[in-house]
Amino acid sequence: MKHFYKALLLIIFLPLFSLAQSNYKPGYVVTLKGDTLHGFIDYQGWDSNPEAISFKPAINERKPQKFTVSNIDFFSVDGMASYKKYTCSVSMDVINIAHLGINRDTSFQIETIFLKILQKGKNVALYEYTDGLKTRFYIGEAPDYTPIELVFRLYENVEANGTTVNENTYLKQLFALANKYSVLDDDLTRTLQSANYAEPDLLEIVSKINNISRSEYVKKYAERGKLIFYVGVGLNITGTNSDSSAPFEEGGGKSQTSFGPAISLGLNIIPNPNTDRVEFRAELLFAESQFNSSYKATVSPYVGLRASFNQLGISFCPQIIYNFYHGENLKLYVGVGASVTHLVFSNVFFGSQDPKISDNGIGETDPYNFFVNNTAGLFKAGAKFGKKFEIFAQYFTSAVLTNSGYFEFNTNSKQMGLIYFFGK
Repeated sequence: MKHFYKALLLIIFLPLFSLAQSNYKPGYVVTLKGDTLHGFIDYQGWDSNPEAISFKPAINERKPQKFTVSNIDFFSVDGMASYKKYTCSVSMDVINIAHLGINRDTSFQIETIFLKILQKGKNVALYEYTDGLKTRFYIGEAPDYTPIELVFRLYENVEANGTTVNENTYLKQLFALANKYSVLDDDLTRTLQSANYAEPDLLEIVSKINNISRSEYVKKYAERGKLIFYVGVGLNITGTNSDSSAPFEEGGGKSQTSFGPAISLGLNIIPNPNTDRVEFRAELLFAESQFNSSYKATVSPYVGLRASFNQLGISFCPQIIYNFYHGENLKLYVGVGASVTHLVFSNVFFGSQDPKISDNGIGETDPYNFFVNNTAGLFKAGAKFGKKFEIFAQYFTSAVLTNSGYFEFNTNSKQMGLIYFFGK
């Protein structure tokens, strides 16, 4: 089992050395001269707007090209995201409710950056820019769509006894645009009165300014995660251990490791199929194990004894999966979770191995006093091949198995196996 632990730990700590794995997707860039270069862009689902991107004209190219605002004007990852270079004003005030600034801060910088295009319609365009300070949104009008920041400030007004001020200038800006393009109705007015400074709310307003229908908006912008069902089979390795000071161990009883089958049924929830970095799993696991320890008692009655039982664990295992390597047909991942398990025991026995030898009544009753429910932590690692198959190894932390002072059994499980995914 030492090799199992070493392999599992190696896979778990691999992300520390693999934080920037590539994820090349079809796309194109537009140079400053206006030339369009088609190829593949390393799409990382950026939390902050990228300052540079890696580009390959062909997926099998070994050395990628690096592009920044100094040599390209635009880039797009097919069906995922588009970014346009602009030189614009960038506000520098803090809007974190946990770390409010003191009084109104109108500071800004003029920077040349890549703005993410959230929508570009016939009337206006909506952009987003996120850096280490905050997220900002920009609006630009046709025909040149030059971005102007939608202003939102949040600060503590010292002169008003520390009152928190929400300066929602962005709503006035959007209200003026809606009125200019004659789309301001009762429904949009209500939306403008309560819209947050957040992508979903702003997209809804801008879509109405661009005369995008509700059905078209839902089709294009409604968030759609992916649900994938799967079935798995594997080997369940269960260790049943007794404390060295327990009467069972002192009397000659031995701990044991058993090997049994495991079957799992589950659902993968992928919030963002574009990047596919994080997944949530809900799994129902069935795992069998056995305990069978035969030994010569070193205390009275000094006879050959056997302690044995079969165990079926039915577990619900919620998990979080992180794909730290994301290749074209290979993904490597680690995961954490928990298990809530109900145990079913059968063929329970403790007594003399030889029915002709008296064991002074040891085997007349069930002395184990099992816990039939337990919880444990779960650590997982694995590899996915294409879209259909996955191999995995997982480890469950130790759980108390018996409530008997004689046995003091604990159990832990390790599993490895194969998963098959249904659908695409």
